[in-house]
Amino acid sequence: MARIVVVEDDDLLADEIEQTLTVLGYEVMGRAATSDECLTVVQRVAPDLVLMDVKIRGERDGIDTALRLKQLVDVPVVYLTGFSDDQTLRRAKQTAAHGYLVKPFRTAELKSAVEIALFKHQMEGELRRREHWFSAMLRAIGDGVVAVDPQEIITFANPAAKELIGAQGQDLVGIKFGDVYQLLHRRTREPVDAVRAALRQRVPVRLPPGAALIGPTGDLPIEESVAPIIDSKGTLMGAVAVLRDVREREALHERIAASDRLASLGTLAAGVAHEINNPLTYILANAAMAERELGQWQDVATSPTDHLLSTLRRDLSEIEDGAERIRRIVADLGLFARPHSDATHGDLGSALNWAIRVTSTLVKSRARLVLDIDSVPRVRGDTTRLGQVFVNLLVNAAQAIEEGEPENNRVTVSASASGPSEVVVTISDTGTGMTQETMRRIFEPFFTTKPVGAGTGLGLSVCKGIVESLDGELTVESQRGVGSSFRVYLPRAVSEPIRPSARTESPRLRGRVLVVDDDEIVAKSVARMLASTHDVQVVNDARVALEMLLHGASFDVVVCDLLMPHLSGIEIYKKLLETRPEQAERFVFMSGAFTAEASEFLERVSNPRLPKPPSLAELERCVQTILRASPNESGYHRLDAPRPAALKASSGED
Repeated sequence: MARIVVVEDDDLLADEIEQTLTVLGYEVMGRAATSDECLTVVQRVAPDLVLMDVKIRGERDGIDTALRLKQLVDVPVVYLTGFSDDQTLRRAKQTAAHGYLVKPFRTAELKSAVEIALFKHQMEGELRRREHWFSAMLRAIGDGVVAVDPQEIITFANPAAKELIGAQGQDLVGIKFGDVYQLLHRRTREPVDAVRAALRQRVPVRLPPGAALIGPTGDLPIEESVAPIIDSKGTLMGAVAVLRDVREREALHERIAASDRLASLGTLAAGVAHEINNPLTYILANAAMAERELGQWQDVATSPTDHLLSTLRRDLSEIEDGAERIRRIVADLGLFARPHSDATHGDLGSALNWAIRVTSTLVKSRARLVLDIDSVPRVRGDTTRLGQVFVNLLVNAAQAIEEGEPENNRVTVSASASGPSEVVVTISDTGTGMTQETMRRIFEPFFTTKPVGAGTGLGLSVCKGIVESLDGELTVESQRGVGSSFRVYLPRAVSEPIRPSARTESPRLRGRVLVVDDDEIVAKSVARMLASTHDVQVVNDARVALEMLLHGASFDVVVCDLLMPHLSGIEIYKKLLETRPEQAERFVFMSGAFTAEASEFLERVSNPRLPKPPSLAELERCVQTILRASPNESGYHRLDAPRPAALKASSGED
């Protein structure tokens, strides 16, 4: 039942209108004879419709009253009047009235006017709600949305579209699209006009790859799609352009590409390390053995032979030094290639030393490197991931310093305990420093102050994520023109892992040692290193070695390569663990490869492990550890005991 207010200064006519409305099924909520009475009643009862006489008592007539109502409430008005002159009609139309009845009117005319006014108001309300929703939706869209008419004049631009060109708060309506949004190819610098093309061709048009919008801070990589707006009759009403800022997506693509390159580089590093480590093993082993044997000859030689032997020993020593440097480089490659683990104890000293080594060339080309590293405890986390953090911070420190005067600048690395449960690492530079605005955003993903192509803006964000994942904290202090200091706070490891002592008072022992390696020269070199103190047998085929061990052959120590063709050291160990666990306990694993499988396996087992190439001291230490921990039923001997007949070296054919 529609609720109606009647505004009529003739009481008799007002009674008649009220009675007619009641008969028609409407509810009359009130009557008024003046403008003030009308405004009061309408605001009090909130009717669905006002029947307004044009000529009413008071200073304001019905048309003026309708204008006031429009400002106060949303209610439709139907005029009831005896005047139909042009001036009155013109004034009535300005109020957007919903009906105009000339007195006298019939009941059917009144009903039609009321129903049409109510329906029209309902449709207008629905249209306004839809327009409001549509407008709110366009304004909320993260992409820029711009609508133009057929002459390319802007009729709508949402906040995101204004933000792209730094025009927040400005009204762009009425301005030509091309005067505001200047699009071009980033490479050729040729202008692009997709809006005009869409209007002319009447088909959707997309910007070609590599397009950019000239913004307040330079070229902005962007995607644009423009679609013509055509009504149901085929009339071109304009076009709508969607402008999408693709900076973050391009940065993400760069990050993914960089990750792919890093993954490929990691695989390459692992393969290179494996291929280098095998020949390096026998180079170092043979050089060490030759130097030792020459030393024995020099003890009994006389001049001029002793001079020649001294020269040869010097040359061999230099070969060893060079090979040792290669070994350290390969070890660094291995650390880079090794997959992350969930280790709870990180070797902070190793992580720092590795980061300093791999960045030393860059740092020393720009500054003096100053180290102040105390003996620091182990911390919570993975050594590889910590190394990644320090490498990034050292690279940033170096790049913050202008090239040309390394003697006048410095990069300082310090590490020390910070209380009983925390360690702090500080990396400082005397570079350009940062503004307060830059410092507020320095850890945001994709934020960078480096030139395009020099960085993705993800390094410090990743570093912060790594440190915080270890319950640590990464902070920064900086002053423009003075330099910056990054501090990494890391919690100590809950408990120190048990580490075998490098020195022992126990006498060295002689044992029966099996060396299993598919590289014949590597296996023989390792055997030569052990031959003077142990009884050694060599097998180059992992399958033969497994058959020997499964059929009862016993050894005090098995030095086994981890990754071999046909059968890996991991598989040999697992099979023996099921059938001869006492023999599996005597394995020493040796490997120069860095794969996820190898890393996960070595994390799970407690057997000693040796990196390729091992030094004589490392090799002997691991062998002695096994000899003392797992006595063989056949027993083993002190090195000063009589030596039994040497075991036969074999490739497995016998």
